[in-house]
Amino acid sequence: MNTNLANQFLSALGGDPGVFPHQYAPAMDQILLARLPVATLREASFLDERILTRETQGVWIPAQQVAAAAAALPSAPVSYIFHSGHCGSTLVSRLLGAAGDAIALREPLPLRALAFDRAEGGGAMLTPEKARERLSLLERLWARGASAAVVKATSICTGLAADLLPAGAKAVYVSQRADIHLAVLLAGRNAVNDLRAFAQMRWRRLNAHIPLPPLAQFSNGELAALCWLAETDAAARARLPVFDFDALLTAPAETLGAIATALGVAAPEDKIAAAIAGPIMKRYSKSPDHEYDAALRARIIADARRDHGAEIQKGLDWLDRLGAASPSAKAVLDRWT
Repeated sequence: MNTNLANQFLSALGGDPGVFPHQYAPAMDQILLARLPVATLREASFLDERILTRETQGVWIPAQQVAAAAAALPSAPVSYIFHSGHCGSTLVSRLLGAAGDAIALREPLPLRALAFDRAEGGGAMLTPEKARERLSLLERLWARGASAAVVKATSICTGLAADLLPAGAKAVYVSQRADIHLAVLLAGRNAVNDLRAFAQMRWRRLNAHIPLPPLAQFSNGELAALCWLAETDAAARARLPVFDFDALLTAPAETLGAIATALGVAAPEDKIAAAIAGPIMKRYSKSPDHEYDAALRARIIADARRDHGAEIQKGLDWLDRLGAASPSAKAVLDRWT
């Protein structure tokens, strides 16, 4: 550890929100603090390796030292957007950032680290109490300089909603019907790589209470179905308010207002209207340089159904079989049919 840099960063925590908790390592119980432009933190689609440059300064520091330095920081409410992936959650986050009084942060890496550790069950490095303590520290750091923060989690993090969030925490779940979701997932250029990257973790989480066949037997369509069910089941177990992305497209002001209310975010009607009428709804939220709207999404879904229809059907058949064998899986499916 670079002691001088560590001391500089710890001293700056109270006054410089650009000193950011970029990553957390449960095995070492250390936090990577990095100095980043505040504008980058607010605008980034992903607060992961992609925001780092050759000029970025960073240092790993024992989490206990970070906690001591942050102990005097004022706390502000932090709420969460959980989702199933590729379902408009980044758009929701950007709209809330424009319309509401909270800063919007998207996919900070420490949440992923906590999610992977919790997915190990008895093999987790952190006790539930320690994991909650570390999440509370991260929340204090995320919300610096604001009255509130809304954190959009990575799609693999929905299990944290039931495992780590304290009673009364504000959180929502954004998704879409399984048939639509499978088409969207399989349409992506790197869809199969993304599905396989997180498949083992999702399989472990879901298999803990819904018996599943061996993962090696899954087709690509079934991997997409696993993605949808693992996150949607986790949202159901956490009793999160559920929002269908297609409702946002058909009734944007009403739906965004309901999401803001569920998250405890103050978003006046005029600011919601301005956010919806502005450029956000016309750009691809993960990469705002590209145009994207509901009509383009509909064409992508139609093309995926044509090009990947057999795999989509395999995934839907897998969900039907699981629903017939598992009451909890059936309850999730019934919510969306």
